Formats: sequence, structure tokens, C-alpha cells
Amino acid sequence: MAGGSVLPCWSPMRKLALMLLFLAASGIPDPGLALDGRLHMEGADLVLSLDDGRVLKREDLIGIRLKLPGPAGVAEARIDSVVMDETAVGGRVPLFGLSLHQGDKPPQDVCLPDPKGRRLALAMANGHGGFAFTCTSGAEGKCILMGYRPWDDREGVPMRDLHRACTHMLRADYGGDDHPTTRDGTLVDIFDRFGIQTSAHNDRLTFEAAWGPDGALCVAHPRIPENMTLSTLAERYPRLRGRLGPDACTEDAMRHEARALLFNRSAGAP
Repeated sequence: MAGGSVLPCWSPMRKLALMLLFLAASGIPDPGLALDGRLHMEGADLVLSLDDGRVLKREDLIGIRLKLPGPAGVAEARIDSVVMDETAVGGRVPLFGLSLHQGDKPPQDVCLPDPKGRRLALAMANGHGGFAFTCTSGAEGKCILMGYRPWDDREGVPMRDLHRACTHMLRADYGGDDHPTTRDGTLVDIFDRFGIQTSAHNDRLTFEAAWGPDGALCVAHPRIPENMTLSTLAERYPRLRGRLGPDACTEDAMRHEARALLFNRSAGAP
């Protein structure tokens, strides 16, 4: 996707935040044994450090079950498979096939299919010492695979902020307040000021918005006019007033705005 990316944008991700209560793994000597240990992130890797000194990651995690308390009772998420995404911008990333088990119900895939038809998830740190799974069909997962890896430490490149900006952009969440306005399958051309993604220069797409970690900094046109209008944006988000419309929001002007980390083009109104 680097070097020019126009990709379909999808509505909100399915994210599974996991509370670890019990572990059972099929790839260890006693698959029915409850294990004492800690799941944590090391870069892109989900790692299980056991109290007996063993360290499990990637394929070693296949078969592990995570018990999840919820309003409908306790469910289990099972790691069914682990594959390495060799195409992820910035380096290989492990992807997990997850199934949800609850009572007598048949197991269900946790994730919806992504544009490649994969029902897979990434693990990512949640910023509070834990982790969450986020599906590759959702905005957070897509942004990681595009190279906006929040765990990477690159001098002069705010990777965590770029990931947040990308997530808002893919969802057309202009206010950065978890109100997505995109539509499944909408094409967007994504590029940033650091060269992680560069424009594909699709003549059918025009400049839509510039983005920072808290949402849009200006909006030239809404991506889906039926879902959002410039007048509604002005009413709902006072900080965007005076920064709406094609005259007030241009790519050239936003290139000189240090807070603008990421940009996109889309078709907008016909």
C-alpha cells in the first residue's frame, strides 16, 4: 500500500478487548491445565510469559482460550490460528484467527471478513498495560497494516498520533468523537507528510480533509453527503467553523499546518 494507496473504507471495526481470567493451551504438555502467567505485548507480538519461565508467542499460542465475562454470561475466545502478514508496511505482523465459544452455541468467528476475505485480528497494546484484539476488517487494524504502527519508535514521526489520525480518517469520524460517517466499500486515497503512505493520484478523487490525532483539522467536502453535511459539521464541531468547504480547506494550505499529519481524497458528492 505504500507508494500509492486507494483502498475501500469500511465502517466501525469489531474490537475485542480481553480480560484474562484463565488460559488453556493445546500446544503445551497438558492442554487442560490452567496456567499462571501474563499476556503482554512486545512490539507487534502478543507474548505469554509463564511463571515457570516459558515464553509462548505466535504459533505457540494456538489453542489458548481466554475467558470473557459479559452480560450474557462467560464466553471463551480461542486462538485458532496464527499467520504472519508479510505485506504489512513497516514489517511482518502476526495475525490471529479467533473464535468465540459460548455455552452450547456453535463457535463463531470473532472478525468479519476484511477486503482480502480474511477473518483475522491483530493484537495491540491498549495503553493501560493490557492489550486488545482488533480485526483487520476494522479501521484500527487496517491502519496498522498500512504502516501506522503505534508501538514503533521513529525519530520525528509521531506513530501513535498517526495511528489515531488514520483511524479517524478511515471512519470519516471528523470530530474525533466516535461518530463514524463512512460507508462500506467507499474508496479513499490516503497519504501523509512522512511518506509512509503516498497518494495514488486517482483523478476521480478530490481532497477531502486533513487529519490529526483528534479528528479532522479541516474538511473540504464530506465523504458521504447523505451521512454528513458541512453545515452539520459547523454546528456540531465549532472548532471546524471557518475550516469547511473547498476554499477554506485545501491540501496546499494544510501542508503548512504542522498539526496536519495525514490527508485523504475521496469522491464526495457527484
